[in-house]
Amino acid sequence: MVITVVERDEEHKSHDARDAMLRMWDVYQGDVLVGVYHSEHEALKYKELLESGRLDSLKPAPRA
Repeated sequence: MVITVVERDEEHKSHDARDAMLRMWDVYQGDVLVGVYHSEHEALKYKELLESGRLDSLKPAPRA
């Protein structure tokens, strides 16, 4: 699965975010938005976490 980080464009921000001139980064897994961050560094860290598979260990164990 391809994971991408892109800066959110002005059209997809709230009025408050635009007024405050906030920068935001979206993290996509394929075509699905899986995270929104105010720091590019944090968005890239999340991308690395997704790519590493370490999040899989956080899933609950299946019920018997």
